[in-house]
Amino acid sequence: MTTNARGLTPDSTESTTACAGQGRTARLVTDITVLLIPVAMFAVPVALVRAGTISDAFLLLNIGSLLISVMVAAYAPMGWHSRLHDGDLLSARTLTGRRTVDLRRLTKVGRLEVPGETRMDDRLILTDAHGVRVILNKLKGGDATVDAHVRRALMMRPPGAGVVVSDRAAERLDLHKELARPNSRFRAGRKIREGLIGWLPLLSAFVVTPVSFGLLALALTLADVL
Repeated sequence: MTTNARGLTPDSTESTTACAGQGRTARLVTDITVLLIPVAMFAVPVALVRAGTISDAFLLLNIGSLLISVMVAAYAPMGWHSRLHDGDLLSARTLTGRRTVDLRRLTKVGRLEVPGETRMDDRLILTDAHGVRVILNKLKGGDATVDAHVRRALMMRPPGAGVVVSDRAAERLDLHKELARPNSRFRAGRKIREGLIGWLPLLSAFVVTPVSFGLLALALTLADVL
């Protein structure tokens, strides 16, 4: 039994429901948290060290603040046990609760590739018009990926929809030809060469490390340690 009123679809096999916009608040809270983590880990220890409440060793937290922020941004919307519901609603469990994206109203499709020791962790980043974001790969109960459902929903979008599709996501979904069409159904997102994927963690370290130590130096200065 299903009910499509207001996008609400009870799951026929689980005592959960999927509705358009589900997880929007969680995404907002996550985004705010990602921004506040470096600020809080900088300002709070500095204030407490100046007040003589804690040891200046706590200022070392600034070295890992950006890394923690990045990890929260990446893992909070990471989905598992994803299921397809009536009305092209795709829901999944995440660390911040269940999230549901409306495949008919996708606004952005990206791709997250994280090199591992034995294989590449390859997932799609889906964002819809409700502001919900979820990072997915497979559907629950097998090895089937979400690719076919996402591609079908994208191909049903009208001209002028302007869905942003990254170059790597277009490659995975075989959308490069559609992306090149002048009907504005899709808009090209960021481009990353395949050969650079394996180097991204190292390249990111060259960016994050100097900034982290810069924050530490500033914190030591403001706390009157230097």
